[in-house]
Formats: sequence, C-alpha cells, structure tokens
Amino acid sequence: MTWIKLQFIVSLIAVVNVVHAAEPSLARPSPAQYAWHEQERIMFVCIGVATWMGTEYDEHGNYDLTKLNPTGLDADEICQAAELWGAREILFVAAHVGGFCWWPTDTTPYNVTKIPWKNGKGNLVKEMAVACRRRGLAIGLYLYPDDPRFAAKAIGRGGKTDDPAKQEEWNQLYRRQWEETLTLCGSDLVREIWFDGSCQIPMRDIFNRLAPNAVILQSPAATIRWVGNEAGIAHDPNWNTLKRSALESGGATQDQSAPDGDAWAPVECDTPLYDHNWFWNAGNERKRKSLAQLLNLYVQSVGRGSVLLLNSTPNTDGHIPEGDRARYRELGEALERNFGHPLAVATNVSSREVELDLGGAKQLNCADLWEDYRLGHRIRAYVVEGRADGVWVKLAQGTAVGRRKLDLFAPVTADRVRVRVTQSVEVPVIRRFAVHHVDAALNEANVPPLGQGCQTKASTVHSAPYEARFLIDGDPKTRWGSRDADPDPWVEIDFGRARKFAHASASELADRVRKFRIEYRLKESEPWRTAYEGTRIGNDWSADFSRVTAQHIRLHILQYIGPSPTLWEFQLRDRPEAWENAADWQGGGEIAVDLSAAVNEAAQYEVRFVGVDGKPVAVDRATLLFEGQTAAANFLSGVGSDTLKLNRTQAVGDGASTSLRVTLRTGKDAKGAVQVRPGIGP
Repeated sequence: MTWIKLQFIVSLIAVVNVVHAAEPSLARPSPAQYAWHEQERIMFVCIGVATWMGTEYDEHGNYDLTKLNPTGLDADEICQAAELWGAREILFVAAHVGGFCWWPTDTTPYNVTKIPWKNGKGNLVKEMAVACRRRGLAIGLYLYPDDPRFAAKAIGRGGKTDDPAKQEEWNQLYRRQWEETLTLCGSDLVREIWFDGSCQIPMRDIFNRLAPNAVILQSPAATIRWVGNEAGIAHDPNWNTLKRSALESGGATQDQSAPDGDAWAPVECDTPLYDHNWFWNAGNERKRKSLAQLLNLYVQSVGRGSVLLLNSTPNTDGHIPEGDRARYRELGEALERNFGHPLAVATNVSSREVELDLGGAKQLNCADLWEDYRLGHRIRAYVVEGRADGVWVKLAQGTAVGRRKLDLFAPVTADRVRVRVTQSVEVPVIRRFAVHHVDAALNEANVPPLGQGCQTKASTVHSAPYEARFLIDGDPKTRWGSRDADPDPWVEIDFGRARKFAHASASELADRVRKFRIEYRLKESEPWRTAYEGTRIGNDWSADFSRVTAQHIRLHILQYIGPSPTLWEFQLRDRPEAWENAADWQGGGEIAVDLSAAVNEAAQYEVRFVGVDGKPVAVDRATLLFEGQTAAANFLSGVGSDTLKLNRTQAVGDGASTSLRVTLRTGKDAKGAVQVRPGIGP
C-alpha cells in the first residue's frame, strides 16, 4: 500500500470518527436537505398563461386558451439551458396564479388539454421529468395553492377559500393535483416542493408517500427557507439553523436564523433573470441581468452558504430566447474561470487551522471556505491570513460558514495562506479550503466596506438598540442614533491599522442632518483632518473624494434638525484609481519626501509630483529608500517622465519607511503636492 493511499485512508477514518462524535445538541441536515443543498444552483422555469398575456399574473383564470401554442417548446432545450450555467435541478412551475395546469387533469378544465399545442395531447410535467431523468437532473415542482374558482382574489391566500363550506372541496382537488404531478415525476426524481406564499392545506402525508426525498419551501412542513427577497441575496452571516417553532410557522425566512437554533433549514435565494419580471415578454428581454450582476449574486448567495435559484422563462414560441441562453453560457464560463481553478486547496481536515502553500508568491483576492455541515454549524468565527514577505496579515474574517463561504478582499501577493477557526463547537471539519484570484470587477464589487466589524464609539447613544456598531454592520435594518439634543454627535471607527479610502456612503432614518464632516487621523495623538464635508445625507448619499490613509475615522454631525440624528449605515471604500495627497514639495535642488503613510502595504504604486495648477511635473532624477537605505534600482522606474512606478515588496510594519529623493524639472520657487496611488497598469 502506497503512502498516499495510507494517508488518504487515515484522513477518511478521522473524518468518519468526527462525524460519529458530532455534538448532539447541534441541529444537522437530513439526507434530503444535504442532497438538495449540494446542488448549489437550481433553474426556475416559468411559462404559463401570463406569458401570452404579457403580464406577471393570470389573476382571473379565464384567458382564451386557444392562443397558447408554443410549437417550439422542448424540455431538453430547457435542461440544456440549465446545464450551461451548472444548475443541477429544474424547478418547474406546473401551475401558477390563475390555476392553468401543464398536465392533463380533471381537477380543472383550465389545463393543457384545452390548448392547440400537440393537439391537446401534451403533458409538459411528464416531458420535463423524462428529460431531467435522461440528463441526470433532479426536478422540483411549484403548484400555486389558490384557484379563482374558490377565491375572488386568488393570490396570497395560502389555499383558503372565500366560502368556508367549499374549503374541503378545494383541499381535495389541490391534493389530487399534487398526487398527479408527483406520480408523473417519480418519487426518486423529485427533490423540491415549492409553495409560493405558504399553504394551509394539509399535504404532509402526500409528500411523505410520493416525495420522501424532497425539501419543502413555505408551509408548516417546511424544511428549507425563502431568503426573504427576490434579489437573490443572502445576508452575512447566514446560519442554516433557527428555532423549530419559527420554522413550523410556515413563513420563516433568513431573518429568523439563529446559530444555536434547534431546527436545520437552509436558505434558498430566488431571483429572475429579467429585473424584475418572472415571465417573458419582448420588453422584458431588455431587463436581462448583466453577467456582472449574476456573478455578484452568486457570491452573495452561494458564497454565503445558500442555494441560488435563477429563473428562466420560455417565450410564446416555447423557446428560451437566445440572448438568455448566451447569458447562461457566459455565467457558466465565468464561474468556471473564477472558481474552477484554485491557486491551492486542502480538503477534509479535522482541525482549527489549515495552511496552504502557494508554491511561491502569487496574487490572490478570494478565500473559499467550506465546512462539513453534516455536523452542523461547528465553525462560529474564523480569520483568513496571508503571508506577504514573511509577515502574516489578515485578509478576511467571518462567522457562519456552512456549505460554503466566499470572502473577497483587496488583492495581495502572498506565498502562504491559512484559515484559523477562532471560535467553534467541538473540533470543526474543514471540508475544503481554497484561494482564488478572481476577476478584478467581481472582486471590487464584493469586498466588504472598510469599517465593517471594526471597533466603534460614539458621542452618545439614544438607547441599547441603536449602538454605534450598528452604523457599520452592513445590515440596512439596524441603526445608530444619538441621544436627543446631543450638541456634538459623532461616531468614531478604529480600523485597527492604517487603511486607505476615497469613497463614502450613508443613509439616515429621517432627513435631519444639515451639515457633516468625515474626519481622519493616523494616530490618536494627531489632530483630526477633513476628508470630506457635506450638507444633507437623507435616504441615499454617497461621494468620492481624494484618497486618504488613516486608522481612525469619525463621522461628525455638525448641524441637524429634529430630536437627534439617526443613521442606518455609514460605509467607507477605496477607489484604487484615486490619487492621494501624500506630502507637499517645493522646488530648488534635491527634494526629499516621506511617503511612509501612503505606502503602507507591500504593493506596486504610482507616484507623481503636481504643481499648484494640478499639472504633473517631470522627474529628472530619483532615489528610492526603504527604512533609510537605498533600494535596488529595479524597485523604481519612470524617471524622466511625470509618473514614477514604485514597487514595495518588503514587509510594511512598525519602523518601516518609504521615501524619495528627487530632482524636478521645475523652477526653485515652484511648489505643489506629491500624490500616490496603487499601480493600476503596466
């Protein structure tokens, strides 16, 4: 037996032993929940009477069915579209609002036998099931629980009839619809049951008998949860657990999550391809989400431990539009490009720390962490660190992991990366830990705001639910509020180390702020300086400004109306393209400038000298110094032009310094500013 085989067997035994030793108090997924969650990506299929009406709902259930003839409708084509972006399940809307059924049934005359398609002999439920089985896909079913024959407003009633005397009649008809469709598909193929708006009609016995391997959304029998929005975005942290009483209410969403909940019910993030329409019409095609939007949704759903449910909607000819197919193809290729080829990876490690050797210095900007969630949520807090020039620096941190957690961060060059679980229940099993270098645009869109998770303090706090930390927690539902009539309200953030920022955004509960200032300083002993000064904030304020480097930041409210200012969010971000005023200069011989504050990380930088008119000045001679010692010539280029390129590869920490001695092509009385930004081009 080879050493590699022996090592694999020992590792496997260790993992199995840990599974058997799982903490009994932790909620854990059932086999059905686990199989569903492992699919990661699911494709919704919405086609119905609303497609021909050009609307989102067939509210009255009396449309002229002779107009429905999707001659090109092909279940295999739909499955192929799902495969383009890696979906492993088709969630088919077999009956939507209005009650039209895509299979032959005597539960309603409003069904597929009354349309010209296939001369009334079609059965799309059966065809979808056959195609899914042939192509190795699972199937899920959606049957709307209301019917216009039993409720005048047959939307959102959960199956409740207007006339209580007719409730049992509708209960039996609706139960038969589920029995018919589940039988058509086969109990081994059905992986998901979808109720839209919950369902009060008793169904559990049917699902136990005909869909024992399926998860259920939105009913008292629910085993998975709706995220709570149709944007396709889960909040971070995203716990798969909650209290059983909340789950059995039938309407639980991600908002009820609790890390120590006694019920396991993972979150599904549904979103339409057309923003925001679920059914096709020619105009809706113009609302097709961009590739960038879809990639961001993937990070914010799958990358936060959820399942992504992305819609598709065939047109009146029955075809998925070619533009939609192209977008699915682009998405599949982009996911493979960004996440299919990790720089390094480790799997199945029972430990609180895993370290990756990248085989040399490589640039990375994404950590990809999975835990063996069959054991429940063992990981409660973690930190990801990279070794750059021999120094370990924090790249990301978080709490909930579950199936998968993607953490994106500013690009860093490192030769080793590690994840340390800092809080856990028992020893966690890290199922997979990998690092990637993802597309720059995807990275920039998903790097958390700089202040998130940092220490805060405030001039005053209105009351306990409105503490300073809620201003920067990334949750739009929490907020900070000062004490009424606070004469000088402010919130201060400590980054923990020097960071760069050049963009801010904020939102307040009520339009009260009339003047504010964003202030910064590197050390607490220094006076506050102004990065930006503005007037009103209101519901949605943001601004760009010159880049600054600071450890301490303060949002300072200078004037306001009403009892007290109260703000939902305050976020700071960097703009790599923005120049930072790092020092002043004045002509006359050789000039020495200290760039230590601006060059505070190992990276490439651009440096320029600008006059008072803002125009760059050419540099005739330049010498670069690290820690007061002349750096090798290959660390500085661009002499003779108006932009120097500086490459700081040495570690930056206490006592580190970066400076320049230059001679400028200008007169002795000239003066201006030295500006720095990260290298953004070759």
